[in-house]
Amino acid sequence: MFEALRLDHYSTDILAYVFISVLIGGFVVGYITDAVMGDRGFGPFGNATLAVFGAAVGIYIRNNFFGRMDPGDILVTGVFAASSATLLLLLLGLAKHWVQD
Repeated sequence: MFEALRLDHYSTDILAYVFISVLIGGFVVGYITDAVMGDRGFGPFGNATLAVFGAAVGIYIRNNFFGRMDPGDILVTGVFAASSATLLLLLLGLAKHWVQD
């Protein structure tokens, strides 16, 4: 699986750190997003799940299209993860709004 995602050259320590960071960050963002969006969101767990998925997509895009992820580039990787999670939540929130109206 790691070969398909092009993550096979990273140590398990770095992968564990990124995985834990994405999970914790995703659930924090999910609860904050639920407080901001209210009924327009998907609930705290739904928002958190979407944020984690969006962050994983952002890390994948960063790793495959903008060069190899390096522990020194954690800020750049964090920006990619946060922006893709935010974009996913925004787009799905708009889609939910259009479908319900």
